[in-house]
Amino acid sequence: MQNTGEALGEIMIINVDREPKYSLYYIGAVILDELKINGKMMPIEQLFENIRAKIDKNLHVDFLYYALDWLFLVSLIKLDEDRIVLC
Repeated sequence: MQNTGEALGEIMIINVDREPKYSLYYIGAVILDELKINGKMMPIEQLFENIRAKIDKNLHVDFLYYALDWLFLVSLIKLDEDRIVLC
């Protein structure tokens, strides 16, 4: 599946039917890299724009939110008001 937003109900951490750049592992790794590069914290809007620039300009925001949820659940990030912070 190449579309970045049609089947959001099918999002999994690894999905063999989707391009690897849309896996939550990959998006999560890009998020962690962005946070490391930018002083360990970023406003969520800026993070989303940076992620879209690196992965795909048409990346649906739900992919970002699912990746952020996963990173939060494994205690790699936290939310501080409107900023994402690297733990």
